[in-house]
Amino acid sequence: MRLAVIDGYIDEPTCLGVPFFLATYIRYAAGAARLAGIEDIVYLTIDGMRDNGYAVKDADFAVIVAGNPVPGKYLGGLPIREDEFDKIASANKKTRFFCGGPIHFDPPGFNSPNIETVPGDIEVFIERFFTHSVISPYTRAIPDLDRYAVAGAFIVEQHPRFPDIICEIETGRGCPRETHCSFCIEGHFPVDFRDPVGIIAEMKALEDHGIRHFRLGKQADLFSYKSDMSCMSDGFPKPNPDMIKRLYSGIRERLSNIETLHLDNVNPGTIARYPMESAEIAQTIAEYNTPGDVAAFGMESADPKVISMNSLKASAEQVRFAIELLNTYGGKREDGIPKLLPGINLIRGLSGESKSTFPRNYEFLKSILDSGLLLRRINIRQIRMNRSTAIYAKKTDRKEEKILDAVFRNYRNKIRTEIDVPMLEKVYPLGTALRNVIVEQHRGDWSLARPISSYPIVIDIPKKLPVLSKLTCFITGHRERSLEGLPLPFDPEKSSLGEWKSIPGIGKNAGEVMAKRLYTKSVLEGYSVPQSVLERMFPVS
Repeated sequence: MRLAVIDGYIDEPTCLGVPFFLATYIRYAAGAARLAGIEDIVYLTIDGMRDNGYAVKDADFAVIVAGNPVPGKYLGGLPIREDEFDKIASANKKTRFFCGGPIHFDPPGFNSPNIETVPGDIEVFIERFFTHSVISPYTRAIPDLDRYAVAGAFIVEQHPRFPDIICEIETGRGCPRETHCSFCIEGHFPVDFRDPVGIIAEMKALEDHGIRHFRLGKQADLFSYKSDMSCMSDGFPKPNPDMIKRLYSGIRERLSNIETLHLDNVNPGTIARYPMESAEIAQTIAEYNTPGDVAAFGMESADPKVISMNSLKASAEQVRFAIELLNTYGGKREDGIPKLLPGINLIRGLSGESKSTFPRNYEFLKSILDSGLLLRRINIRQIRMNRSTAIYAKKTDRKEEKILDAVFRNYRNKIRTEIDVPMLEKVYPLGTALRNVIVEQHRGDWSLARPISSYPIVIDIPKKLPVLSKLTCFITGHRERSLEGLPLPFDPEKSSLGEWKSIPGIGKNAGEVMAKRLYTKSVLEGYSVPQSVLERMFPVS
């Protein structure tokens, strides 16, 4: 019997599965199938299936992992579209399909008889279905999850981008807060933490199969890992710095080939309410992680009315405090980039928004920039309504929404032009070297590349390089949400006109430099090329 595990690329508040990220669900599903006695398990991506007429390689059964409650723009792949489920089922009528992952919170209607959505945890269903013990509800327990995670590590070797993928690692499920944000699905789960032993065993199994890049994601708030749920302050549990240190130190003791160790979500409300414990946690993470880490702060809005009506995590003042704390303990640089910086998430479409909401967001971010604090990223997105969330029934006035949307777009553009660029100039000064950069695609004569990391920054390179090639770049410029860079080592003799034009201080003088072969450090200093860039172009041997 053959089982196909189809990766439809998920994106939810606590987990990303769009390449080069690989979500937990894929590995859990493969592990459950292996434990159920299935040996012939193939991994397919939705991108690969599009190229092959949606064929599933003669599989008897197939699992489709899908669901995108968080909207986004993606460089590494395109998540499955709703119309593609029936296309897949219709193209493989002898195959029985089960759909799982976050899609079960908002399942599409299917027109094909051989496809269905599994309510609950797809990995539990798989093990029970293939061991003939189909008992609902399909809710996993932590010991089962640990078994699935280790048993399913083998599937990573079938990924088309292996080994240059980053595996999401689950530390727990459910939001530890007593109240939950209006738009988030994580509050539907009971709070359940994995033990460090299980997490480390999974990561070791993945390392044994060639994985070198990890993100402690799949959680609502890493600072609340193993927190004391019986000790609450304003609805937030007390953090457990000792357990987080045990986790990180244990990872470093057991794994010897880590190239990336990053994290995902951190609740700024936790930091604001427990500053001493949070400072200790930040110090631990900055000690054991790899550079370029980002703690995603779900701020969502700086408007007090919006914060109140949507049960958001923290006030603007509390978020600012959290930013300051993370800058203090994570702002130190290693290999030229900060170890751990906050990222800010803002959402358009929440209840209570008015024309004053968006200038409040802008002014908050402007104050952060002006104060010298660093943010690694600012993510501004439109809300996606999910039927299982509190905000789904929100009533909207079309005329009012049109006015608000115009104001939102204006301030979004102001943030992109007036805050993003100067902030990136501070985080990534000219000449900064970024390693493990993967070329994703071409745009005209440019290559778009990203480093393997949490929330990777896009680097625009004025040269067509092989897609999926890996390189080191140095930074030559800054755009609204991306950087410009050139590959290292830099070869003056072989560099194109476009490459020379991208060097700060050269620009329109590139033709003159190339015609006269002005390829020395001392000559280029006369063109006001920054020293940090010259040192990358002409390193001291």
